[in-house]
Amino acid sequence: MRHPATWKVDLVDQVAQDIDNAGTVAIVDIHGLRNNQFQGIRRDVRGDLKIRVMRLTLLRKALEKSKKPGILDLSKQVNGQVALVTTNSEPVAVNRVLRQKRQMMSPRGGETASADIVIPEGETSFPPGPMISEFQKAGLQTAIEKGKIVIKKESVVVKKGEVISKDRASLLQKLDIKPIEVGLNLVVAYASGTLFSSDVLSITPESVSLDIASSFLTAKTLALEIGFVVPEIIPDLIVKARLVAESLAMKAGIVDESSIQLFILKAIRDASAVQEAVGEGKEEKGSTGKEDKKKEKEAKSESTDEDVSAGLSSLFG
Repeated sequence: MRHPATWKVDLVDQVAQDIDNAGTVAIVDIHGLRNNQFQGIRRDVRGDLKIRVMRLTLLRKALEKSKKPGILDLSKQVNGQVALVTTNSEPVAVNRVLRQKRQMMSPRGGETASADIVIPEGETSFPPGPMISEFQKAGLQTAIEKGKIVIKKESVVVKKGEVISKDRASLLQKLDIKPIEVGLNLVVAYASGTLFSSDVLSITPESVSLDIASSFLTAKTLALEIGFVVPEIIPDLIVKARLVAESLAMKAGIVDESSIQLFILKAIRDASAVQEAVGEGKEEKGSTGKEDKKKEKEAKSESTDEDVSAGLSSLFG
């Protein structure tokens, strides 16, 4: 029977001990994270979080060897490119720290755009040369100004959901555009026998307050629509009733102290409409009279010319 290597056994024992001693154990996704960025994050959180990358089979063995109740449920998330985090911080704090360490980077090609990637208009650092054809290939409108290539119009070079090609990635790198967010993504955390997903850990007091306010407004709107009387909508019901009563009074011609102002405003509005209609009628009539006088004048002029021509003919004929 083949026995596992000593270093593997020692590693599993050490990791199992770290899991047992930690208040929180988490699985984080490291897919797409470059090594220098990963090392930088691990260095920044050293002392608070212990991050370990190891073979998935050994990580599962360590979870199996741990004495924590229910910790084996965590092994279901051990797939792909992941790392183990052990700490005495609360799961919410772990998630917050990891989110704070996320950073933007230029793509290398092959990534999927999480949003439209835009190249803005403006001057670049490139002089006229081969870069012009590269810009044109990407569909950018360019010009040369003061010895520099200038992008004349903002353009979307990669749409949301599209895979970023090598050519587009190279162009974005040269322009120092960093549309890709990378970091350690918390998949699931374990604490006190309970598993917490990243969605749950991302809930904040602010987001809860906004959700409560939104739900309250929705409930008020629904109560108003169906006429479900509760103390919270009584002021709105009074306003609504007043508006309905005023509209009914206007239609029925009922004048009292509360509606007289509305009737005065309606009378002013109707008078203005009549005045405008009368004014337009006068303008049309005036323009017609002018045209008739012009035609009459032209007819008289033509008659006078004919009379003069007839007189000259009789003298010399």
